This record gives sequence, structure tokens and C-alpha cells, in this order.
Amino acid sequence: MSETLSRFRGGSGATAQAADFVAFVSDAQTEDSVRRFVHDRMIAHAFVATGTIDDAIARLKSMERSPSKLLVDVSGSDMPLSDLERLAQVCEPSVSVVTVGERNDVGLFRNLLKIGVQDYLVKPLTPELLQRTFDTTADAGPLQHRRTGKVIALAGTRGGVGTTTIGVALARHLADITMRRVAYVDLNLYGGGACTLLGVASNNGLTDVLENVHRLDQQYMERTFVTQGQRLFVLSSELDYASTFELRQGVLGELVATLKHHFHYVLLDVPGPAGIAAEEAFEAAKNIYLVADRSVHSAREVTRLIRHAQACGNEPTLSVLVNNPGQPAAGRVASRDFAQAIGFPIAQELPFDGKAVSTAENLGERVRLDSEFGVAINMLADNLTGTQQATTAPWYARLLARRKR
Repeated sequence: MSETLSRFRGGSGATAQAADFVAFVSDAQTEDSVRRFVHDRMIAHAFVATGTIDDAIARLKSMERSPSKLLVDVSGSDMPLSDLERLAQVCEPSVSVVTVGERNDVGLFRNLLKIGVQDYLVKPLTPELLQRTFDTTADAGPLQHRRTGKVIALAGTRGGVGTTTIGVALARHLADITMRRVAYVDLNLYGGGACTLLGVASNNGLTDVLENVHRLDQQYMERTFVTQGQRLFVLSSELDYASTFELRQGVLGELVATLKHHFHYVLLDVPGPAGIAAEEAFEAAKNIYLVADRSVHSAREVTRLIRHAQACGNEPTLSVLVNNPGQPAAGRVASRDFAQAIGFPIAQELPFDGKAVSTAENLGERVRLDSEFGVAINMLADNLTGTQQATTAPWYARLLARRKR
């Protein structure tokens, strides 16, 4: 694969990591047109290469941050829509993606727009055509669909059921294993457990952002978020218990709307179902996970939470997760009785795995992938991302089933 960088000495891997414009094309003539476009526009940080969508995916995976503009060639692709869906998994939602091809196909063009591609250009390309295209895609037209990330709210029936434990484990899996860009927002302004579980210190970034949401741009986010690795970004606060903070109506919804354009997943850790924060979190979420344990109180509360979430108006996908945060003991509500009592199916039951979970929490590390709880989180992430495959139930599921009888 031949590579060239505009305005800088060619082929520097370090420079490519910070490229604002990235292009992968299939032939020399198109590559020459792209190079001239980059030169004419004096784009300071650009990466141009010959290669396939697979090459573009590999490059994006190696970059610390996605470029603002991406040009990919689908000429040699038998299934361009499927290939671009794979590309979308590693490309931030805010990226303007323009595709190049040889087919003058209106149906393909419309399908590409539906999945978030900004434009489709038919070869041969010219620098002038590229300039008009990228000037136009700076603001999406009425027929174009901006890709946005998926918003997930997690709320528990009471303290101690493991809402934050599940949320943090899911966020780390999506970022580290599934290779998605994830924002985790701990809405407990007085010190939730997310930062402790992640092994990072809170910087009161959440309250700062909520007071200045109108200033939220890429640079402001980089200064405000606490990072865990390259793909997991955390917003949290640890206000003094004696202090007060008044959350203005609509501010959290505005924050979430902005985050959706920069992250594949936005996880909202809701400390309680009441108040403005919970209301706007539920309204913004397309997926809501309600976490309960196998107790009568949880059965009552999750029933109320289901009604509350269904009344939000945005028709979210509701999932009830039953967690086992404590040692198995006699007297707990059986899973089938729990589901019957709430009149709602249990999406997944997570096993008790005291050693793995406690070790990860105390060390601020990710739960071991081969642990019982790690396997359950993997199943939860696969279901969320749509990559779940038919598999045999793990050995511990059969053990738990015997214990419940």
C-alpha cells in the first residue's frame, strides 16, 4: 500500500495518528486527484493512501482519534453497505464520510445516505468536485442522516444491586474489547462509584460541563473528561455533601445530544428514578437497563420503574437485568417467580462472582474475561451491539439453574 501525507513529509506514522482528513482509494488516478485537493485546500494534517475499506478500518483502529473527514473507495467491494457498516463500528459518529465508486446507482446512493454516509461520488474525481462535496457536507442536507451514538441509561431498584458495577464493566468491554468510543456519565453528583471502579480520580467535570454546556466542543471535552485508556471517557463529580447544585431543565438533554455525535455509546448511570437528571436521562435513552436483585422489594420497584420508563414518550427498549451481588442463599425469589411477579421478561441474569468482581473493583481493573461475571458482561455487550451468536449456555448457568430449584 503506497502512502503519502499532504503538506508534511510522507509516510510518518505519528502524523497519520493525528490526521484530520483520511482517504483510502483504489487507483492512482483517484489518488492523484485527492492529493491535489488536499494541496489546494492546504489541509495541514492529511493522510492519503491506496487501499481497501479493510485498510481504512485498520488505520482508524490505530488512530488515537477519528479524523473529521473520511473518504473511502467502494469500487472493489461486493457488499459496500456491509463493509461501510463495519467501518462505522470504528469511526466516530461525528465524522463526515464520503464514498467513491464506479456505479452510477441511485438506489445505492439512497442506501448509503440512510446509514449515515454524507455523499457518494462517481469516478472520475476532480479536485473541484471534492472541494464542492466537502464544503457541502460541512452541514448535512435535508436528505442526509447524521450518524449518532447509542444512549443507554442504567438504573437500579435500590442501592447495592450492582448498577454501577454492571455499567462500568459494560463500558470497559465496549471500549477495550469491542473497540468502541464510549462516554460514561455518572449522574451521582456527590460521588458515584464509577471512578473508583475504573481506578481514576474524579475532577468534577460533570458539574463544570452542566454549567457550560454551550461551550462543549472537542477541545473542551478533552480537558473535562477523565480518560480510562484510549476509548473510555468519564464525566463525574464529587461535590461536598454540604453543597447544593441546581440542574437546569434541559441541560442534561443538551449534553447527551452533543455527546451522541462524538461517541458510539453514551452510558448514563442514573442514581435514582426521581428528579430532572433521571427524567432527561430516560427521555434521551434508546436503551434502558433496569437492574434488580431477586427480592420482593426489587420486584415492586422494577415494576414501578418499567411503568415510569414506558411513559417517557421516546419508546425506549427496556431490559430487566437481574443481578446476584451476594452469596447464593435460601429464601430469595426464584427467577421464574420474579418474572411472573413483574409481568415482564428478564433479559439476562448475572451470576454471583464474588472473587472476580471484588478483585476488579478494589484494583480498579477490568473484570477478567474468563470469569463468570466477565462471560455474562460479554453476553450483554454482544446483545447490545447486535453481534450475539447462538452459543451453549456457560457451565455456571446450569449450576445456577440447579440452585434456584
